[in-house]
Amino acid sequence: MSGRFVAAVDGVSTLGRLFLSASGGLGERFRAALTVPEGQRAAMAVLRLVKPHLTLKANLVACYEGEGTLLVTRAADVAEVLAREADFAVVYGPRMRALTGGRDFFLGMQDGETYRRDTAAMAAITDPDDLVEVLAMARHEAAAAVEAAAGPTGSGEIDLPPALSARIPALMVQRWFGVTGGLPVEQLIADATAMFHYLFSDLGAEARVTDAALAAAARVNAAIDASRATAGPDTLLARACARGAAGDPAFDAEGVRTQIIGILIGAIPTLSKAACHAIAELLRWPGALKGAERAARAGDEERVGDYLFEALRFAPVNPVIYRRAVADTRLGGTAVPKGRMVLAANLSAMHDGAVVDSPDQFRPGRPWEQYLLWGAGLHRCWGDRVNRAILPAMLLPLLARPGLRQVAPPDGEGTPFPRHYRLAFGMRGGAG
Repeated sequence: MSGRFVAAVDGVSTLGRLFLSASGGLGERFRAALTVPEGQRAAMAVLRLVKPHLTLKANLVACYEGEGTLLVTRAADVAEVLAREADFAVVYGPRMRALTGGRDFFLGMQDGETYRRDTAAMAAITDPDDLVEVLAMARHEAAAAVEAAAGPTGSGEIDLPPALSARIPALMVQRWFGVTGGLPVEQLIADATAMFHYLFSDLGAEARVTDAALAAAARVNAAIDASRATAGPDTLLARACARGAAGDPAFDAEGVRTQIIGILIGAIPTLSKAACHAIAELLRWPGALKGAERAARAGDEERVGDYLFEALRFAPVNPVIYRRAVADTRLGGTAVPKGRMVLAANLSAMHDGAVVDSPDQFRPGRPWEQYLLWGAGLHRCWGDRVNRAILPAMLLPLLARPGLRQVAPPDGEGTPFPRHYRLAFGMRGGAG
């Protein structure tokens, strides 16, 4: 209790500081404090002590039907919500079907025969050796992009998403997934991001988000169909088509589109936003940044990853994972009625001193099980293993450059996903 009390007191102090430093009226100041990871961590520290089960009348995830909201912030409760898949269900199915044209993708399904069939089918078309080629591509493209930005002086600027963090995952979609079909990299990035926004982050259920996502889905589904004849034999698309031709129902014509667009949606925006968050957070910890730079200059990808994933513990891609109660149930001492939207605060769980040692300290190399970066259990992100490997591979060349600094903060241009993040490196007074 004492640890939670101290964290809550610190949280109140942090929220006060953020509130006073913001501009505008009371509402604007509160929003400013609660929309940045530091403010979210502070608020959750308070809730872990005084209201670990916070019930609200409003459904905070308006893009999916729900009867009110339950926010849980203690690590044990977060883990229980994610583990009790039969009681707390994923909700993405309706919007996923709108993007696929009618078929469910397994991350939007509950456990069952179809879920197991489709996940087994996806496992069957992946090979551990695939990641070797993906990482070789990522290292080459990242090094080339940073070298081009550096120029002859070794000092330069780089816009992280279009140069590295979104571009490299898009190239992975083209070369490993096999989706080309006339979609240039820039359009592929925009379309994947629009669909991800619609599925997972459109909390206000905005019409403009829906329109952009459906237009993107039409282009990407057409590109998948057009790529069938040209996809190389070692691509996921070609393997899926081959299994479909052999009679695998998971990969009939509709199934191929569904499985490929499902993994494509998460690949680009997730990795790009994670890269931007990790770099932005590292820049707030000068000592950690120096450690990451030393590891990068030594070519130690594993150690670079330790720093990046610890940075993401402070600023994950999503601070909460949402589920919906399938029937009337209980969570600890709290009654959870059918239809209630349950927000499992993974950001809070990763800072709960009951399970994480010295949670407010930046300690690279923590046990991997303490990181809830891409979900857990049955619906852990399909690309979890890829994300863990490719993030340090594509950011190492940038971190190896001295003097990394921010020129302008991440800019999503009205979306939750950074489209631009301008950084400089090298000696001040150069291009940076």
